[in-house]
Amino acid sequence: MFSPYGNNNLLNIVKIKRHANLTYSFINHWMHICKQSSVISNKIEVSSTNELTDETQFCALEKSVTPLCRVPYERQLILKQQWTNTVCKELRSRLHNAKTVIRLPKVFPISSSPQINEYRNKDEFNFRPGIDGNPKTLGFFVSNPSNGSIYCVPAMKLINTKQSHKDIAQAFEVFVRKSELPVSYDHMDGGFWRGIIVRSNLKGDKMAIVVANPRGYTNDVMLDEQRRFNDFLQSININIQSLYFHPSLHTRSSKDSIFILVDGDKYIYEDLCSFKFRISPDSFFQINTLTAEVLYDELFKLISPTKTSTLLDLCSGTGTVSIIGSQHVQSCIGIESVAQAVNDAKETAKLNNISNCDFIEGKVEIVLKHVMDELSMASDLCTVLNPGRAGVHPKVINAIRNNRLINSLAYVSCKADSPITMKNLVELVVNNKKSRPFTLESIKPVDMFPHTKHCEIIFMFKR
Repeated sequence: MFSPYGNNNLLNIVKIKRHANLTYSFINHWMHICKQSSVISNKIEVSSTNELTDETQFCALEKSVTPLCRVPYERQLILKQQWTNTVCKELRSRLHNAKTVIRLPKVFPISSSPQINEYRNKDEFNFRPGIDGNPKTLGFFVSNPSNGSIYCVPAMKLINTKQSHKDIAQAFEVFVRKSELPVSYDHMDGGFWRGIIVRSNLKGDKMAIVVANPRGYTNDVMLDEQRRFNDFLQSININIQSLYFHPSLHTRSSKDSIFILVDGDKYIYEDLCSFKFRISPDSFFQINTLTAEVLYDELFKLISPTKTSTLLDLCSGTGTVSIIGSQHVQSCIGIESVAQAVNDAKETAKLNNISNCDFIEGKVEIVLKHVMDELSMASDLCTVLNPGRAGVHPKVINAIRNNRLINSLAYVSCKADSPITMKNLVELVVNNKKSRPFTLESIKPVDMFPHTKHCEIIFMFKR
């Protein structure tokens, strides 16, 4: 039988069937349904460590961040395929409870990641006390089951993190431990150093963003620390193409957007699907570049645009879907609420000499009606909704359902088991008297995050 996903995926199907005898006992051991924090659980059951020590801390971090790293990769794909089926069944159950009858969508086999180790192109390291009590320990947080305390564990043994990122983080920890300034765990605690974000591309170019709490510190102090850290990196021969300093007054640094270029280039660039993307300090970019190419290839296979199509890119971020889709359609319109993301999208379009993309700043539920009025004569409209992990506000779903021209919608989710995402999916399909519902035709999983319990899922809706 012909498969639109090619011979490689047929081989994957054969491999999955070959391991079918392992599936039930393996999945029953590793996966459970129903979890208070999410609608559907693909929680991994691992043996817990009663107390964190120098020897057990790295194992504890591994189990927290990469719980499947000791599972053969083919078995990881089996687990994620099974979890995708569970998502489908949960959605059907919820629609049944809402008295909406649906036919089962086609669930395609999961696409594997071309790179399963050291694939992360962005990591954020923060300070907390280490297991040895040193308050200036940089890494990721792990809870100690014996007393509930939070400790920081360095990322040196995580296999999904690039060695270059680990090297920069380790150098920053050494520098901060020599600094007279304290670290900051909270924006009101009087500390200064908060952490570091490291980004990189496939070529190996690196961007580092030092995050600090400026509250109570003069500009002279901050400028001096920036210079000292830059000199320190050069003294130990760590080459960073772009070094930024990010003074942040809030607990979440995304709430302010002051990025000071300390040294090097203003941007780094990444090649994706034959296009060149500009990456700034706060740009959104898929965490696994090679698998992102797989994701977008599968996405456009499912939506099947033509040269007469108009692509409506909702929650467009930095314009990745529009930029890649521009070669397949007549025109693209991206709607995004974050101003800097819209600017990045416009600049990336210019960088690639793309003239058929337009990006609009604003909330989807507000801007969509005006955009659809402009597209009232469009004969072929395909729509992509690619929100963050938390899904979108119900007003966005209502705006989509109320627009009669939107009859094809691809909803891309990296966390399909979140309560809001599941609610979004149900609201697209459920019957009501106000608007015509969609039908969920197919589901396509893509393993964007090897060694973790997560994957990207494309939900293809039609009406």
